[in-house]
Amino acid sequence: MLNYIFGFNARMGRLAFFFCTFVVGLGFVMLVYGVTGNAPASGRMDVLLAQASSSPVLVIAFYGMLVICFMLQSMRVRDMGWDPVCVMAAWIALLVLDRAIAGRFPEYALTYQHTETVVGAAVNGAMNIVLLVWRSSGYFEEPPPLPSNGSGDGLFERRSTPAAGGSRVARIANGEFGGKTR
Repeated sequence: MLNYIFGFNARMGRLAFFFCTFVVGLGFVMLVYGVTGNAPASGRMDVLLAQASSSPVLVIAFYGMLVICFMLQSMRVRDMGWDPVCVMAAWIALLVLDRAIAGRFPEYALTYQHTETVVGAAVNGAMNIVLLVWRSSGYFEEPPPLPSNGSGDGLFERRSTPAAGGSRVARIANGEFGGKTR
């Protein structure tokens, strides 16, 4: 059941992933501006974080946005042909480990305000770029059909083996059901 809730069995293309992620981010920025009255890019992040952490609407919306983005990323990973259970678990484990290293050794963090190292930021950025540009696994270029050496005129050529549906009908007409005769 969790496969369907978190989108592990769904697929999402590159363009749909980009637009859905953009809409979710834009909606969250509009919600933050509507609740706090400050735009996130206004340069007053300390005031914005204090206002946001005291607002239950923004806290619930933030966790909802995290779940939505996780589902979108899982669907995109599935579309690329990778196993989202393994990839997403490894990605989360890397981010948790990176945060623990940056917290334990602040000299490895990006700046004194960040809780992420340079390596974690590079891996996270690379993974997001991969989600945006990697081809879907369903994309295959099929070679053109080879010309046949048969005597037919191409479209109406008789095949030597009967179609699967025709053989099934023939078996049923002969009295065979599921490989057993009456």
